[in-house]
Amino acid sequence: MNAKDLNSILSEEDELLHNPTDESKWRESYYFNWVDLKNEISGFSTIGIVPNENRREFVFLLFLKDRNEAYYREPKLLQFEEDINSMLTDKKLSYKLIIPFKIWQIEYKSRKLDFKIQFETRFPTYTFGIDSSASWHQHFEASGYVKGKLNLKNNKVIKVNGFGQRDKSWGYRNWHQFDKWYAGHFQFKVWSCTFRKDYYSDKIDLSGHTSNKYGNSQITRLEIDTVNDKDQFQSPLTATYYISDKNGNSFTIKAERLKKNSFIRFIRNFNGGYTELFEQMVLMKNLDTGEIGSGMMEHLRSNKTVINAHSLKL
Repeated sequence: MNAKDLNSILSEEDELLHNPTDESKWRESYYFNWVDLKNEISGFSTIGIVPNENRREFVFLLFLKDRNEAYYREPKLLQFEEDINSMLTDKKLSYKLIIPFKIWQIEYKSRKLDFKIQFETRFPTYTFGIDSSASWHQHFEASGYVKGKLNLKNNKVIKVNGFGQRDKSWGYRNWHQFDKWYAGHFQFKVWSCTFRKDYYSDKIDLSGHTSNKYGNSQITRLEIDTVNDKDQFQSPLTATYYISDKNGNSFTIKAERLKKNSFIRFIRNFNGGYTELFEQMVLMKNLDTGEIGSGMMEHLRSNKTVINAHSLKL
């Protein structure tokens, strides 16, 4: 199935909310990340709707030169509304759909800052296909331009200008079924790359694509070499990715954190252990050409030891 065939299964309604199955862990989520290398501003945000557990999830991380801003909240889902913008809004964080598959607005307000950006898709949206992973029923992604403003409490205004990635998933979601996974979003001037490589039940699933203005090309090979930090979590510090796509292109990409603290660690318990997810905003380097890019690298791993969890750690 080529990219054109895959994307033919998407409609504008897929930007909206879907009817859930009766599984308690059914979840529909919207995700955005961004990097402005010049101003050393990066971050990500996700909003999840979990209707069968009557709750929503609001997550926002902003990494600045001198500090980080973190927000996590799980308000009750008191009423399921058809207005998508209302469902994706709480007292601090909101997403607004402007043009389906093209333009979204993300805004976060706190006592310390006001962050408002517009995400505009720059390459064709790519869907990973129906049930392409054990982690979703459907999932699609797109690379984009990110522009906006960061207003700080001291009246300083910074214009944000960079690249980012968006994705959307819906279906049964359960971190703990995976032994580990690797995910990444790579942004370069005229091309991008996104992927997931899942390890579970003695299986390995690879999905993802490279993109440019002409279209998308499915990834056929991905190998990862990771160097972990010496901190108490042994958090991923750098990773080198060896990538091949269906069009015969090959890339060797090295990722390293934009700064020491430009990452977060999420933890969740399960019966007999815990799962930890590291999400890191990174500087990318194409080792074949020397080109510098930016993006996100994500590593998940499940451990058979119980800890006090359901927390997030900067």
